Amino acid sequence: MKIYFIRHGETIWNKEKKIQGQSDIPLNEYGKELAHITADAIKDIPFDIVYSSPLIRALETAEILVKKRDLDILVDSRLTEMCFGEGEGESLPEIHSHPEMKLYNFIHNPGEYIPPTGGESFEELYERCKSFIEDIILPAENKYQSMLIVGHGALIRGFIHSINKRPSKDFWKMIHKNCSVTIVECCNGKLSVLEEAKIYYKEDIQATW
Repeated sequence: MKIYFIRHGETIWNKEKKIQGQSDIPLNEYGKELAHITADAIKDIPFDIVYSSPLIRALETAEILVKKRDLDILVDSRLTEMCFGEGEGESLPEIHSHPEMKLYNFIHNPGEYIPPTGGESFEELYERCKSFIEDIILPAENKYQSMLIVGHGALIRGFIHSINKRPSKDFWKMIHKNCSVTIVECCNGKLSVLEEAKIYYKEDIQATW
């Protein structure tokens, strides 16, 4: 079985370089464009089942990706983005230039990251990814050929950590852009990453949807 992890399309907070986390921000027009392009690129993959984060940006992306298929979108709270508590809405450029801010280490020294008040630790993120793998993915191996999971950047990195045991210090080793596609194979109860963070669009396209 192959599992296709797809990050949601762009939102206005992505465009404005703000930390989103679990703040529920919808797609902007460009984000919808990216989702449509990605949907066309994967149109021949015969998905048997679709899961999504409950956040609107992921659900909107999932709806575009499966719009021409007779598939229900199953929502699972374990697929929600990593929570950054009171740090959500903060400016990424400001974080980059202020080492005293809590989220500075999240970006620059993830191995030393301590979450802001109300935020989630890496260990908590990894635990819910592990739970989803054990409860949903592994039992599906002999039922389905292809599974689609629509989620978020940090979430997908959390799954990769759970599969490859990539240390938190290497959390940013690969850039997961909006609507990037990561392919994982499940074979005999073992997961392996086949391809990580592929995009199907030119980054200078203009929104037309």
